[in-house]
Amino acid sequence: MKRKITALFLVGILAFGIAACSGSESGKGKADKLPAWNGEKLELVGKDASTKIKFPATKAPEKLEVQVDKAGDGKEVSADDFVIAHYVGQVWGNDKPFDSSFERGVPSGFSLNQVIAGWKDGLAGQKVGTHLMLSVPANLGYGPQGGNKNAGIGPEDVISFYIEIIDSYGRNQAGEANATKEADIAKLPVEITGELGAPIEVKVKSGIPEPTAQKATVIARGSGKPLGDKNTTAYIQYAMSFWDNSNGESTYVSTGPQPVQIGGGSVFDSLVGIPIGSRVLIEKPATSDTKSPTAGAYAVVVDIVGQMAGPAPQE
Repeated sequence: MKRKITALFLVGILAFGIAACSGSESGKGKADKLPAWNGEKLELVGKDASTKIKFPATKAPEKLEVQVDKAGDGKEVSADDFVIAHYVGQVWGNDKPFDSSFERGVPSGFSLNQVIAGWKDGLAGQKVGTHLMLSVPANLGYGPQGGNKNAGIGPEDVISFYIEIIDSYGRNQAGEANATKEADIAKLPVEITGELGAPIEVKVKSGIPEPTAQKATVIARGSGKPLGDKNTTAYIQYAMSFWDNSNGESTYVSTGPQPVQIGGGSVFDSLVGIPIGSRVLIEKPATSDTKSPTAGAYAVVVDIVGQMAGPAPQE
């Protein structure tokens, strides 16, 4: 059986400070059901790369605490969403962050199904644009894993985060439902089950010769900003099939939108310049590298749902 293409092409941006196994004990899973912050408030100090939390001289909270500093007015974050956020994390009372996207100079993207339970519970129900503080007890953080030695987090430590929610994508999210159609679906080499703006399945039509060169065809053009080139992370959904339909995979529903580093040499580099919200067919010819999981010819239909520019190159 041919192996999946996901491991080769989809490069996540999970920072070690929040990534976690699914075994953490989850709480209520919706922030508006959590009690309001009932202790002395945390403060934000510094800016940009030096952003960090100043702790009060009080005992760390025993339960998950959510302190909303600025309420957003965007879409509500669901418990299974893929979230883009700026954040800094510190062990309670420790002045030095163990992880900071502010220091890296670029927000991070992650599925709420792949982070510590305190993040999932604290962010679900919040709205895009919200700035908040989370204080996470060990049982909703790294306690079930015995702490996180690499991050300097002990098994009993309470960890706190300042988070700015920038965007959020649902597991079923696709391109724009009203994207402008550019390709004649009947003349494409694939059958696509599913409408614009909805999850899809893909099969290669019977008797169609394999492609001899890589080709990208815009099926429907969205109205968002054009996708940047290298130093850009694209957030995509896709459905693919090997040319003989022997195997395939899809991110819709199963994993939700995934990050792809543009300029890394994958087939998704073909998406540069195509607007966010578009649906694109990429035809990939077979290669002679039999050790590659994508040696066989395949077709992949991609919905571009978002992008994030990387840090500016240093001069």
